[in-house]
This record gives sequence, C-alpha cells and structure tokens, in this order.
Amino acid sequence: MKPKKVRLQDIARAAGVSPATVSRVINRTGRVSQEIMDRVQESADRLAFDLRDRRRPRLLAFVLGNRSLLHPFHSRILAGAEAYCAQHGYHVVFLSVTYRPDLSAADLQVPHLLHRRDLVDGFILSGPHAQNLLDVLTATGQPLALQGNNVLRPWREGAYDVVDYDDVDGSYQLIRHIQSLGHRAIWFVGNRRLPWFDRCYDGYARAMQEDGLPPRAMSPDTEQPREAGYLGTKSLLATGEPVTAIFAGSDGVAQGACEALRDSGLRVPDDVSVAGLDDIEAATMHPRLTTVHIFLEQIGRQLAELVISRIANPELPPRHVLVPTRLVKGESCAPPAALIVVSDDVVAAHVPQEHRA
Repeated sequence: MKPKKVRLQDIARAAGVSPATVSRVINRTGRVSQEIMDRVQESADRLAFDLRDRRRPRLLAFVLGNRSLLHPFHSRILAGAEAYCAQHGYHVVFLSVTYRPDLSAADLQVPHLLHRRDLVDGFILSGPHAQNLLDVLTATGQPLALQGNNVLRPWREGAYDVVDYDDVDGSYQLIRHIQSLGHRAIWFVGNRRLPWFDRCYDGYARAMQEDGLPPRAMSPDTEQPREAGYLGTKSLLATGEPVTAIFAGSDGVAQGACEALRDSGLRVPDDVSVAGLDDIEAATMHPRLTTVHIFLEQIGRQLAELVISRIANPELPPRHVLVPTRLVKGESCAPPAALIVVSDDVVAAHVPQEHRA
C-alpha cells in the first residue's frame, strides 16, 4: 500500500494549531511565538515532513547604507556574500538606502521590502549605517549581520553579529614600515569625523607614540576621499611644517594627496612618500601605492555565514569576527631624502643629519 501523503492539515492537527499557523511558520509571515514554532517543527519531524521543502526560495537582503553608488569596496563585499549564499541555497537582493542618522527609528522611512518577513530571511549590512536602522531591522525579528568598521557612532556594539577588518593593526603595521625607512615627519590625512578614518588614525597614532613621535593630522571636513586627500595635503603644505611621508586613510585619499603634491612641485616618493589603505586603487597608481590590503570578499562571506547560521540557530550569542589585513609594499614609499617644508610657495629641502654625506 502506498504511504499516505502528509499534508499541512496533518502537521497542524499534531501540533494543535491551525493550518494557517503552520503556513506562517513555513513562510515566516506574521508573528508566531517560538513555542509554537518549536511545536510545529517537532510535529513535522515526527511525521517525517521537511518544512524547508515547502518554503519559498530563501533570500537575504544586502543593504548598503548612505552611499550614492556601489563603490568597488562594497561591490567586493557583496560578491563574497553572494558566493557564500549561492553555495548554501540562498539568493541575495541588493538594496541601497539613504537616511538621516539623527532620526528616531519610528520616523525612519525605509523600503517596504525591509519589513517583509514573508520575503526576506535576513539582512547583511554594509556602508555607514546608524543605530536607528539597526533598531528598525531588529524589530522585524529577522537576523542581521553588519560590517562594523563603517557604522556611525554611537551604536550598540556587542549587540549584533559583526564582521570587522583589522584596520587599526593594518595602519599600525604600515606606519612601522614607513618608520623603518627612516621617516619621522609622518602625517595622517583623512576625515577623522568618519569612524573608518578615525580607526586608521588610532593605529597610526599608536605607532608614532611608540617611536616617541607626536601624531599629527589634517582632517578636512568632506566625505569625498579624493577631495579630502587633496585639500588635506594642500593645507598641510601651507603650514610650513616638516613632512617626509603622508599616510592617507584610504587609497582614494592617497590619490588626492599625490595630486596635491604634484601641483605643489613635489615628487612621490623622491620628495614625499605616500601610503594608503584598502588596496583598491593602489595598482592603478604610478608609482604603485604602498597600502594595506583588505580581504573584502572574505568579509562578505563571513557576513553571510553569520546570518545563515543564526537562521539555523537563533539562540546563538552575538558574535564578532575580525578579518586580518596585509601590508602591500609599493614604490610610493622610500627612505626620506629631505624634510620638505612648503611656505609662501617656496620649496626648501632640509636634509636630516642622519642622511647627510
């Protein structure tokens, strides 16, 4: 005799709930208590009925916050997340959202898809997000993981699944390398009002202080990296302060710094060494930029893994993954031939004692 086919009604009867409730558990629509979800799952297991076979295609939303375009930085994170999801039976939908960080969660207007528990199983967040959106997504009851380096302060660190890249140590190792070349007059250029640049400054400052040197920074108030590099470097040169090397908070900032140096009649690295961080534009620059490589695809894979594992086990405690970085030595850094001081549009070379013949 052919075995009887198990129906939703059979699961509902065994669990003591309605067929509509079983449907909500399967498709994650509406509010269903954890106790009822457990009862439905246990009844399905007893009847050898796989609830997953009845669900719609599984979908994660990759939410890029407060960015007007998909920069290669976030594109690579997205690519890593998509690759991991494809290996584990999930689809990914990309959403770009722009919102005011100072609004309350109740006043925040976000795409309706972010509230659709019947469509989206979880969220991956990248870009400069704020606590108000985290509150909105937490209220949906769906799991989320975020790339933590770029989250705007203040936010509830330790309350979420987070993946960071180790920009602080990467910056520290980069400055130690520049110091090993003989540099002492090293400046940081980048908008420290943005957390990802401030974190780079922290690593820079630690390396400088360990070498008995004062940290010195130019922090132009602009969110455009190339513009920040150009304006910060021009402002630095105008002070007349000694400088032999510039650490830009990103490769984009380094591009602007190099342009400002060229416009001031200075050469990289003959007159001033320049380094960046992220290894995105470095290979296209001449000379090839010294930088810190960020394993962006790995960050994406880790974010997807955190969300998918939390879907399978919602009771996991918040987790933090720190992805290492790697120093990439280019031709934009060399031993200092002179201390460069720019004042009144006159370039003067002051050769340090240790480099004099």
